[in-house]
Amino acid sequence: MDQTSNFDFLNRHLDWLFKLAESAERNFSPNPNTTLINMCQLGDDIAQAIAARIGIEAGSNIKQIDLLRVIEYKLRLDDNVRDALKSLMVGYSLSMWFQVTFRGELVEY
Repeated sequence: MDQTSNFDFLNRHLDWLFKLAESAERNFSPNPNTTLINMCQLGDDIAQAIAARIGIEAGSNIKQIDLLRVIEYKLRLDDNVRDALKSLMVGYSLSMWFQVTFRGELVEY
């Protein structure tokens, strides 16, 4: 029996996004760390694709968090999409806090 993905709709036109999303979905139980990495890459790639389609400069000199803010402002996104982008921004903020607070070192509880 063929297994299908919840992201099959991406496979027709956006193969690279489908591969990331499908990998995240497939690894959800056996390897959640891979899922997190894939979802981060998926969010980054979607933001880059949006930027390219609406004429926003995006590249290695633009921080992802700044790109997300410009996309949100320029497109005047509905609440659901805005919440999804905010989740990516929260992930960025949490990562920065973690790095500043713990410098990547393990802390004993």
